[in-house]
Formats: sequence, structure tokens, C-alpha cells
Amino acid sequence: MSLLQKLMEHASLHEPCGTAGKRAQLKAGLPASAATKQVDGDLTLTEGTDLVFEEGRVHVKGHLLLEDQSRLLVAGDLVVEGNIIHEGFDYALLFAGGSIQADNLLFHGELVALGGLTLRGAAWTYYNDYSTYADTLTARAVVADDRADAVDQVHADTHLQGHSQVIAGALEQLLHPEAWSRYQQGSYAALARHLRQGQPLLRDSPPPRK
Repeated sequence: MSLLQKLMEHASLHEPCGTAGKRAQLKAGLPASAATKQVDGDLTLTEGTDLVFEEGRVHVKGHLLLEDQSRLLVAGDLVVEGNIIHEGFDYALLFAGGSIQADNLLFHGELVALGGLTLRGAAWTYYNDYSTYADTLTARAVVADDRADAVDQVHADTHLQGHSQVIAGALEQLLHPEAWSRYQQGSYAALARHLRQGQPLLRDSPPPRK
């Protein structure tokens, strides 16, 4: 049984990933691999799906979409050319033994990046049911809606943290008007659809990928 498979026996990764020391110890135990796995188009994990990649690098050419009760574990780096999205109210897990890179992130579930998180746009997590575990998080904007993420260092032009009612004014100034309109519909489902369509999240975002 591989280390990734052993991690799947945990109901939550708070215990093995909750501190920088524990994350470093876990990372040291992962075998190095030069293999690369490429996924053409979107990668969707439907409800209840578990997927493990033992390769040292996984490259998703589209969006990464996780439904409730799905789990994706990658031994090395995860590169997503589109957005990473988990919209729901139940558990989901995204784990990378290396770094995670993507355009934008909208995530409710548990998120672990032993090599750090880098988003070209926004890293947006919401609700305090679960947490994010990483040494570093780098993005143009970081939004934690009613959520306390366990990230040691955050590097962002804008960092909003608090209840949605408290940060609403700053969010309106941050978001692209169309994204703000979707967000005002009262749930994250509309905003997730907006991102799945490749539409801009932040003001002055680059044009959608063709």
C-alpha cells in the first residue's frame, strides 16, 4: 500500500498535515518520480470518486472539478491550466505532495499542498467545515469566506478574510461585474458555473482561454 493510499484511510488530513513540521515529514516520505501524467481537457471527479496519481507531475489541460465526497491525491506537482472547483456542502479532498498551480481556485473541502499553492487569479475558500494546509499561498487575491485556513505564509495583493457580509463591499470592488452578479445570487453554485465556463473572476482578468 502506497503512502497516498494510507492517507485515504484518514477521515481528515488535519492530523498528518496540520503543521509545517508534519507536512515536511510527510513530503520526505513520498517517493520521487520523473513520470508525468497529462489529462486532455477537464478532469471531473464525480460524487464518491477516489483517484490517485503516483506520478511526479500531473498536468490537466482544462478545469479540475470535484464533486462532494470525491478525493484526488497526487504524489507530486499538480498543474491545472483552468480553474479548480469544489462547490458543495460536503467533504471533498484535493492533496498534492508537491505544488498546486491553477488559474483560480473555488473550494469548500479539504485542501493540502505540501509544495505550496500558486493561483494566477484568486484562491477562494469558504465555510469553516474544513481547512487548507500549506506552507505558502500565492495569488492575486485570497478570499476566505467564514473560514480559517492553516496556511503559514500568504502572498497576495488582496487578502479578504471574514464572514461574507463583512467582506461584501471589498468583494464587489475585487470581482469582475459578471462574477459579482453570479455571487449575489445567494449561493456558490452560480459562481462555480461561471468559473466552469472559463469566465473571468477578477476585474482586469485576462481574456478567457479559447
